[in-house]
Parts: sequence; structure tokens; C-alpha cells
Amino acid sequence: MKANIVAFTTLAFAAAIATPAFAAEASAFERGATWSTHNHGCNGGNRTDALHRDPDGTLWAGCGTNATGYGLFRSLDGGVTWAAAPVSPADAFHEFRVNSISRGHDNALYVAGFKPGVVQMVRRVATTSSPHPVTDTLTGVAQTGRQFHVGTYRELGDGRAIAEALTSTNLLYRPNATVGSSASNWVRELGTVQMLDMTVYGDRFYGAGSRNVEPPRLFLPPRTTADPYQFETLELQSGTGWRGELWGIAVNNRRLVAVGMDQDNSVGKIFVGTGDYYFPGSYVESSMSSITGDATTWARGACIARNRVVVVGERHPMGAGSGRVLLSNNDGASFTVITPPGAPSSINKCVIEPDGTIIVAGAGGFVGIRQDPDWIFRNDYERP
Repeated sequence: MKANIVAFTTLAFAAAIATPAFAAEASAFERGATWSTHNHGCNGGNRTDALHRDPDGTLWAGCGTNATGYGLFRSLDGGVTWAAAPVSPADAFHEFRVNSISRGHDNALYVAGFKPGVVQMVRRVATTSSPHPVTDTLTGVAQTGRQFHVGTYRELGDGRAIAEALTSTNLLYRPNATVGSSASNWVRELGTVQMLDMTVYGDRFYGAGSRNVEPPRLFLPPRTTADPYQFETLELQSGTGWRGELWGIAVNNRRLVAVGMDQDNSVGKIFVGTGDYYFPGSYVESSMSSITGDATTWARGACIARNRVVVVGERHPMGAGSGRVLLSNNDGASFTVITPPGAPSSINKCVIEPDGTIIVAGAGGFVGIRQDPDWIFRNDYERP
């Protein structure tokens, strides 16, 4: 069983709901910040499906949602200019749909998604030399549940790893770093709940997901000696509440933020948990539409740094300028709309630099960089 599900009633959850007031104009504190816009290599109508920042500031982006959405791209100047990553073989990602980018236990870059034919699912990029040698970490085999388009791939510090399926409840688990790349060597877990995003904090896996006909769900680390893929799954609505998915998750030592969409009412949702993450009453729910003033919205991703929370997504119907970016400087208690000028139809990913600079990426190769020089002087800057 992939998960033990904990539910609570809509009435109990309603007591935890707090919806911030509409805030279309930035506060006086944020008015000193400025946006610049740029472009990376994921052009066309596809989203940016992966955005990763290294500690040295190197940025990596990938795309994989349509026929032209292939490749791995890199920026060495904070997102201003981009180029295809220098890899060997040179065509290692030419037909690879990238959905996930992260650093692993050995500090190599791990790029996950799907390439048909040889069924490449996760590829290791050794970035200590250039061009970067690329090898396979996970390849599919013709067995049920052992070849799929990877939605997210993450590793723990000792090499234990999870690859979860983009469009099903399948999950493959590597119990240690010595396991070979063939999916036949990995532990297969067929769960009952769809995962849509995953992250690692405190050397433990956290996930979010569900389906549009089910309650939104979190996947929390087991509190027992169970293997780390045996999540405890927390429902954030009862069966009588709204139904929908959580598309993004971010965790640090101050809070857990999960975002998604109420499919019954076509409204983006933001959940902020600051207490016991296993207790449903710890989460405060916000409506993205109430913040942006748009009737129909979708929250796609989130990132956090200290007291700062950024949520990205879009309004519907989608079109030029329908992407949205929200900012909180108070741990998610309230949000301000800070959407950059010239926003694309959707903004899907974000990262926050140590100095508070916000970088967002979205459809058509869009990159927005928001510099906020005053943020470093906030009282809690030194806190993690």
C-alpha cells in the first residue's frame, strides 16, 4: 500500500481557512523592486516543466509538454542568457522530455522525464567537466509499471531515490545507490493516489498530488521505520468537500507550502502549514482568485526562502499575459500580486536567490527576474 490516508471533515477544515484580501498593487515595501524579462530555449506553446538553481547560482531549465518541448538549458548569469547545456553525447537530450531537474547524493545533476525507444527515464549529468558526460540512472523495461514518463525524481543523501509517474500512480524506488539503471532492479510500488510533485527536505521525501475527481492530498514521510516511499497521505478535504489536485510543493524549516486547483469551482488554491504537518488543522487555505481578482485561476508551483513565499500559475481562459505571480513576505499569511510585465500564458516554476531575487519561468521560454534590493535588510534575513 503506497499510503495511509488521513481525512477530516469539511467543517473542521473550514475553521482553518483564511483568504487574504485582493491585492493588485504592490505594497510600498515592494515598489522598489524591478522586473527584467528574458528567454530560455523552451520555446513554443509548452510550459517550462523544470527549473533548478545550484548553490553557485547556475540555473537549469527543461521542457517536455509538446512536440517541440525537448532539451536541457543552462544559464550562468542568473537567468539573463541561456544556451543548451554542453553535454556528451551532444544529442543526449534532443528528444528527451524534461520534467524534473535536481542534484543527487553524489552532487551530479539528475534530469528526469522520458525518451521513447530506449525508454530513458532518468539521466545523470556529471557537471564537473565540460562537455558534461551523460549516463543513464533509470531505463524502462517492458514490464507493467516499469516504464513511464517520470514526473519527478529525487534522491536522499545516501542514494535512495524515487521516480514517480507523470500520469499514473506508479512509483519506482531505489533502495541504495548501487542498484543498476534497469527498472527491473528497482522496487515497484503501485499506489492508489497520483503524485504530481515531490521535494526533499531534512533528507526526507515530501510530495503533493491527487486527481481532479478526488480530494487534494499531501504525501508525508512515514513516522515509522517504513521505507521512505511508504508515505503517509493526508487529505486536505473530506469526500464532501471540493475536489482537485496539488501541483506544487515546497518545504523549509518554517513551513510547508502546497498549491493546486479546486476543480469543482475552477479556483487556484494555496495551503500553508506551519505546525504539525500530519495534523490537518495546521494548514491555512487561501484562494488564488481572491488575491488576483480573476474569476478562474490555477496555482502551478511554489518556492520559499526564509519568510518569503512565491506562488506561480495562471488565470483562465489562458492567453497572452494570463500568467500570474504572487508574493508573501510574511510566511504565507498574505499575498501580493507581482506578475511581471509581458507575462506569458502560464508561469509554472520559480526559484528565490539568497539575496531575495525572484526568478520565474513559464510558457514560450519566458524568464522573469525580479530584483528586490531592500529585502536583504529585513530583520529576519539571517534566519534560514
